[in-house]
Amino acid sequence: MVVDTVVDVGKNRLFVRIHGRIDDSEAKSIADAIIQQMDRLRPGFDVVKDLTQAEPLGPEGVVQLKRIMEAHIARKSRRSVRIVGRSTQVALQFARTGKELQHEPYLCFSREEAERWLDGEAP
Repeated sequence: MVVDTVVDVGKNRLFVRIHGRIDDSEAKSIADAIIQQMDRLRPGFDVVKDLTQAEPLGPEGVVQLKRIMEAHIARKSRRSVRIVGRSTQVALQFARTGKELQHEPYLCFSREEAERWLDGEAP
């Protein structure tokens, strides 16, 4: 699968890692799975999205991305961190969709940096 999710119930965090290309035919089922994982967490949860290995989304992928972000908002997520890599096109797709929903995350370059920031250890 091109999307891995890990739920840390203790820290109330959802980690999502996208690697490769999400086919439009799989986008809805992947979004459903991510939203299901959110339901395991308490309101005020944090989300870390690792896009370092992601490829640009197709049209249905963008629709489902918006749906996932709307689910963050509806479930009262607290903070969001986006780990960006070298793919500016992917970062821009996520940024445009997030801006449209007024859901703009903190940007960082590694999971370790994201963890430090969420744990209050980074500037």
